[in-house]
Amino acid sequence: MAKNLTIKDLQPMALGYEEGQDVTPEVLKRAERAYQYFHNKYLELVASGVDKELRDLLIGHDASLEDFVGRVRQVVKSGYYYDSMGVFSVYLEYNDTYAELRDYLNSRGSIDV
Repeated sequence: MAKNLTIKDLQPMALGYEEGQDVTPEVLKRAERAYQYFHNKYLELVASGVDKELRDLLIGHDASLEDFVGRVRQVVKSGYYYDSMGVFSVYLEYNDTYAELRDYLNSRGSIDV
């Protein structure tokens, strides 16, 4: 049975992070939760046989979330909680891949998966 997928279905993956914000264990916790949610959704969607363009967007966004979590984990582990360039650069990548995915879904209204 097909179901409709809209960008609203992916909104629970919000990171709760903004430029210049301290990178705390709470930021890490939210990022890990967002990544786990999206990764599970991504695996489900790819297994359902989505088109190549959407699959590539999903793979890119999943990788950007994974990179963000990894970088935040390193900063929290170091105990400094502040790494503006390292975290911000992977945050920008996350924003770019999210925008591409959002635009794809918005241009179609919803897709059947």
